Amino acid sequence: MELCCIGDLCADLLLPYGEVKQHLRRLKSGSVDYSEVIFQYGGTVGNTCAVLGKLGARPHLVSDLCGDRIGKFLSRSMAELGVDLSWSMENSEKSNMICVAVIEENNERVIFPWLPPGSGYPTFSKENLALIPREKMMVFTGGMVMNNDPSSMAAVCRVCEELKDAGSLIVFDLNVRSETYGMNRVRKENYLRMIRCADIILGAREEFAAVTGSESLEEAVDPLRKEGKTVIVRSGADPVCIFEKDSCRLIPVEKVPVYHTIGAGDTFNAAFLYALNRDCTFAQAVRFANAAAGYMISHPGQLAVMPDAQLRLETIRSAIE
Repeated sequence: MELCCIGDLCADLLLPYGEVKQHLRRLKSGSVDYSEVIFQYGGTVGNTCAVLGKLGARPHLVSDLCGDRIGKFLSRSMAELGVDLSWSMENSEKSNMICVAVIEENNERVIFPWLPPGSGYPTFSKENLALIPREKMMVFTGGMVMNNDPSSMAAVCRVCEELKDAGSLIVFDLNVRSETYGMNRVRKENYLRMIRCADIILGAREEFAAVTGSESLEEAVDPLRKEGKTVIVRSGADPVCIFEKDSCRLIPVEKVPVYHTIGAGDTFNAAFLYALNRDCTFAQAVRFANAAAGYMISHPGQLAVMPDAQLRLETIRSAIE
């Protein structure tokens, strides 16, 4: 099945704040390493497509492409990874936003969206979503399209509803980012609209409470699985929960040394989509996603992908559940 990913593609500026502090504490030793600021492609859906491209899936990325130098850099980076941008339109008048990630000593990060003059958050409309064929495919999108622009949020919901009517499988990652967008009434309404449309809902444990208003995970998930939706709940190093209509299954996460966590959730999502699109069960797809995310966070470089990914997937598929 074709893979269509709708959402954000932006630039990431990584500031190694914690690493610099560690270097400065070693000043008295007489030898201090230096740290580099890194500029790279990013965005939750952009990262997801990058990992899918590295896995050989050739996904379609539908994003609000910008025509400035950063936008050209991002488009070129995606194309080099095997991501198809032919369903995206370029806005020559718009500049790209930049996400500034301050990386702490424990390798956690705090992200600050920066909007240079002439830039803005990715937005969507009937016009820049018109190139998507309304046919059966696997469609992925996430909470970063819920950006408090009412017409943009509604446009994404509408195209997903049209694709669902055409027989598509809709996968939605909550990715709430309340620290960036908050959660006002209109944003929550569009979240609930997308959740109603989705067949599979992904998210971190705390995000379900933010969207549904239910304090416990079970209260948040029960109405969704009773409607026949599959809910995949991530919780850091704890097991991933798979909620289906009449069952809840826990899939353990392999313990690995953590090098960095930027892109871990996006890598999980990409590997999950990749495996599911190759007729894996939900449990098999989550096992593969856990392995991919574990490899990524324990290896240097941007969105590192397992060199034996295909073998790992076949091993997981052939194992007795």
